[in-house]
Amino acid sequence: MKPATYTLTTVVPAPVERVFQALTDPHTMAQWLPSARAVEAVAPLKKGSRLRVVYDTREAEIEVVDFNQPSVFGWSERSGRRMWRTFFRLEFAGASTRLTVQTVWQAPSLIAWIKVKLRQSRNVMGQMDAMVQNLRMALEK
Repeated sequence: MKPATYTLTTVVPAPVERVFQALTDPHTMAQWLPSARAVEAVAPLKKGSRLRVVYDTREAEIEVVDFNQPSVFGWSERSGRRMWRTFFRLEFAGASTRLTVQTVWQAPSLIAWIKVKLRQSRNVMGQMDAMVQNLRMALEK
């Protein structure tokens, strides 16, 4: 089955370096990840680093699979929502940053794919938008 890919591109009013720092700082991650209460990791992050994310209703272990400062950051969920990968691409846009967030999911079965498409709690584009809005607020602090 072909992976489901969701992409959101927007502009964040902050320099690339500052946005990348906010995305990759475990202490800041809990501020912009929707429903996250805590993020535990050994900083600084690099490719291969593992993080534990405590959400309101679940926990997840994620592994950094792409890390190219200051333009690319990506992870794969190892527990929780297995087979979900999230990538961030940052591009210079004057005093702002052009941010592309992409989530890729490889459905293990047709039934799983249908459940994700029909569940309101799996509103992937809404979650990505909330992530970006939370990131904007975290950068204002």
